[in-house]
Amino acid sequence: MISLILITYVSRLKDFVDRRTTPLGLTSDDGIRYWQERLLLVFVFVGAVFGFFVYLPSVALSIKENLWSVAVADTIIYAWTVILFFRRSIPFAVRAVTVSLIGYILGMVLLLTIGPFGGGAVWLFAFPVIVAILLGFRMSLIALAINAVTLISVGLLLQFGYMEWDYSTTNPVEKWVVIGLNFLLLNSVVTISIALISEGIQDLLTRQKSMMISLEKSEKKFRVLFEFAPDAYYLSNLEGTFMDGNRSAEEVLGYKKEELIGKKFLGLNLLSPDQLPKAGELLGKNLEGKATGPDEFILNRKNGETVLVEIRTLPTEIDGQDIVLGIARDVSERNRLEISLHKAEKMEVIGTLAGGVAHDLNNILGGLVGYPELLLMQLPEDSPLRKSILAIQKSGERAAAVVQDLLTLARRGVVAVEVVNLNEVVSEYLKSPEHEKLQSYHPGVRLETRLNQDILNILGSSTHLSKTVMNLVGNAAEAMSGGGKLTVSTENRHIDRAIRGYDDVKEGDYVVLTIADTGTGISPDDIGKIFEPFYTKKKMGRSGTGLGMAVVWGTVKDHNGYIDVQSTEGKGTTFTLYFPVTSKELPEDKSHLTIESYNGNGESILIVDDEEDQRQLASGMLEKLGYSVVSVSSGEEAVEYLRSNKVDLLVLDMIMAQGMDGLDTYKKILKLHPGQKAIIASGFSETDRVEEVQSLGAGVYIRKPLLLEKIGLAVKEELEK
Repeated sequence: MISLILITYVSRLKDFVDRRTTPLGLTSDDGIRYWQERLLLVFVFVGAVFGFFVYLPSVALSIKENLWSVAVADTIIYAWTVILFFRRSIPFAVRAVTVSLIGYILGMVLLLTIGPFGGGAVWLFAFPVIVAILLGFRMSLIALAINAVTLISVGLLLQFGYMEWDYSTTNPVEKWVVIGLNFLLLNSVVTISIALISEGIQDLLTRQKSMMISLEKSEKKFRVLFEFAPDAYYLSNLEGTFMDGNRSAEEVLGYKKEELIGKKFLGLNLLSPDQLPKAGELLGKNLEGKATGPDEFILNRKNGETVLVEIRTLPTEIDGQDIVLGIARDVSERNRLEISLHKAEKMEVIGTLAGGVAHDLNNILGGLVGYPELLLMQLPEDSPLRKSILAIQKSGERAAAVVQDLLTLARRGVVAVEVVNLNEVVSEYLKSPEHEKLQSYHPGVRLETRLNQDILNILGSSTHLSKTVMNLVGNAAEAMSGGGKLTVSTENRHIDRAIRGYDDVKEGDYVVLTIADTGTGISPDDIGKIFEPFYTKKKMGRSGTGLGMAVVWGTVKDHNGYIDVQSTEGKGTTFTLYFPVTSKELPEDKSHLTIESYNGNGESILIVDDEEDQRQLASGMLEKLGYSVVSVSSGEEAVEYLRSNKVDLLVLDMIMAQGMDGLDTYKKILKLHPGQKAIIASGFSETDRVEEVQSLGAGVYIRKPLLLEKIGLAVKEELEK
């Protein structure tokens, strides 16, 4: 019990001493200044607390021996000490000088009253030492100089008899000189040594503090770079235990840093079993002190998703511990872009090939489609030849449809100048013989339509859009061989956010076409390939050319739209197509015009085409319609002809094997005949070249192979402008 009480009081006393000797507003980080302040407080504390036990006997003795000056001096000095003890708010310099002077004054009083061999010398000796500790080297030299002057003054007082020894001695002055010199020598050595040590400690602490500040700044800079690096940075030991990580590491993995620290990577199921051998191999290289990477891994995130990362590791040492710095870069987006670029390049190559083939086929098909039409007009209704000629014409039209698919694939298939209502396109297809045939093949498929009656118009090609609907509906039906539900819907929608698969989507109003089925779905391995030309999972000979989905993709692109595919194996697939709306109104319906409505009245027409068969076919059709026709085989011939002649209309091919193309030809003709009317008839052309010709004044663009009604309407409309 007694020991417990003692321990308690000792603890309280220690706390009291710590509080009284701890500087206000300073910490050890403030270097020598903190320790000087603390030593000053210790001096004052000891003087105030323990000095009392010296003060009482000293005063009592002074009074007994009638040394009132000593008693008064002791009282004043002790009073100063007590005041300094309680008033720590007094500036440090004032308190330091006061404490130093206390030692000097006390020494002087004792020296002058008791004599040279009293206790005064001890206090004089302490005076410069205290100054050295509290006020530094320069002030300690001043204190030593004061001591030297004091000792010289005492020697002079002895010499002239103003001071007496407290006992008899011979040669007092000589002895005082010897004593004084030894005193000054020892006092100087101790004082200067302490001052130099104090300054050295101050310099050391200053440099240490500077180093700590630099280290803290460096560490802070490193921590900022570490934390906010775009890549995932992590630290682990050589056994693969996670030690630290940045914010990107948390984002990549889906774990909080606290969930990872202290755990082994291989124990977190971040890697699939087939990747573990590779990870173990890299860990072995780290144990050998070797850097690794870049190496690709597929990591399992906390939420079950996967992310493709590229990892580099570097063995290093921090605070004497061997660690591994790892950098993991999320390359999922880069990988996706590389795949997209590869697909785009492949599509470009195939498209270029398809475009070249389509151009030649169009010229060949012109005769198979156009001449039967002219022959049928000349044959009587009961002619036995009509059936055969119709078969030839139908075959040509089917071949022309395949060529049109190739042109769409080549991104040369659409010139979006027609205002289209998507509901009408869908409705027309669902009434078509092609759809009736499809239904007969798949009687178990239930069709449901949800067409918004207030649907807005879009700008594009009804032919290509109809083909897109046909391909998507056909694929959906074939995916439900055992029956199911097929839904076709349209709606207006404002888009203001990204669409899956597109980095940049223009905000605005869109007409959305959705075709959904409850069929077999598309596997994850196949869904990224469905828009590739000639890629199909269907049986050869039963499902067309393999261009259907490539045509869908090309059509959507050419209409400045977007397409989103969502599919789950065993549950079905949904295709969502987005087309930007237009404020233009639908044109007048001309689907039931008779041939008389687009006959000519002898107007002069110049046909410019490098293919003789095409010139003859176009000439025959236009002459049949009542026009006066002249044809030439090149742009140069057309320019030369028009130098001395005028025509009402040009029928201009865009691509000609020799010499100028259609655009350059039209530019030269405009210089001869400003405002010359023209239409464009071509099987394959760069869209931007066509648009430039039209911006110069040319009319509609009709695509080969030519049909009588198509060219007749185009010529009639342009002449009537």
